[in-house]
Amino acid sequence: MIHDTIILGAGVAGLAAAGVLRRAGRETVVLEKSRGLGGRAATRRWDGLPVDHGAQFFTARSPEFTRQVDDWLARGVCHEWTRGFHRYREGELSPPDGDNHPRYACREGMSALGRALASQVDAPIERQAKVVAIRGERGVWILTCEDGREVRGRSLVVTAPPPQGETLLAESAPAAAELLHGIAMDPCLAVVARFPRRDLAWRGIQSNDAAISWIGHDTSKRPDLHEGKTIVVVHASPAFSRGNYAADESEIIAALLARASEISGDDLRSPEAVFLQRWRYAQPVAPRDGGHAVSVEAPAPLVLAGECFAGGKIEGAWLSGVAAGETLLSRFVAGDGDATVEM
Repeated sequence: MIHDTIILGAGVAGLAAAGVLRRAGRETVVLEKSRGLGGRAATRRWDGLPVDHGAQFFTARSPEFTRQVDDWLARGVCHEWTRGFHRYREGELSPPDGDNHPRYACREGMSALGRALASQVDAPIERQAKVVAIRGERGVWILTCEDGREVRGRSLVVTAPPPQGETLLAESAPAAAELLHGIAMDPCLAVVARFPRRDLAWRGIQSNDAAISWIGHDTSKRPDLHEGKTIVVVHASPAFSRGNYAADESEIIAALLARASEISGDDLRSPEAVFLQRWRYAQPVAPRDGGHAVSVEAPAPLVLAGECFAGGKIEGAWLSGVAAGETLLSRFVAGDGDATVEM
């Protein structure tokens, strides 16, 4: 079988692209290397408690994404969490200062976004389908999975993190690999700590500290689901994450919880339980300018997409995925019963 389009990655960008293509009647398959959907919009069930250990919240600034968020709000996928965060700057912690646009979260966790997008795709989403090689032959993309299976498509959307996409496309699409090579990604070390229920005066703290960029009161998003508990999420700064990515887990946890205690004014050093998540490709160092998705010269139609092409964040990923789908649709022309693509 040859699909109209293969989408590599079931994060927000990949699922948004799949939705655009499926609504237009294009036969599409999504390949995802992990078990989950939504990429870094990720939620872990931790002893039965949902906790966001990746993306913490999202905003909506563009009219297009605002309409999508309004739909999610109406369906109960997400809710308005807060209209401002505390800030830690130059050694001082300050309350929200009038930055009052909504920040949205999901009661069941940020992975609800992936499930919501997938429910509208109506196309195969193959999980734990790790792609290890990509080649193009006679106008068809052939993706080889880790289990040896091959998936074929007339066009391809790549939403994998740039370093991974670069490796896979190096031989079959060198122009695309070169473009991706220029997009650096920062890692993020995330510590998730659980305490007996306590009151915290903040919902989130955005920080320019050398060690910490974010401290989140995850339980304030879903207090009824964390009955008797308080869960805090600490994201290390890009500099700390780069310098300590391979360090000992216990040392990372101790250092970040100690510094988070100093910043927040709350003693977070002795949780009843804790875990560390190492996100290798967490955010682009500098999002690429020049369009939310990029069509690249290749043996068959190829579009690169992802948050790094649209300013980062959840909104950027969604906008990039929609742009990728629309880019391919603008190039499809009618064939003899099959979809072909005009280059």
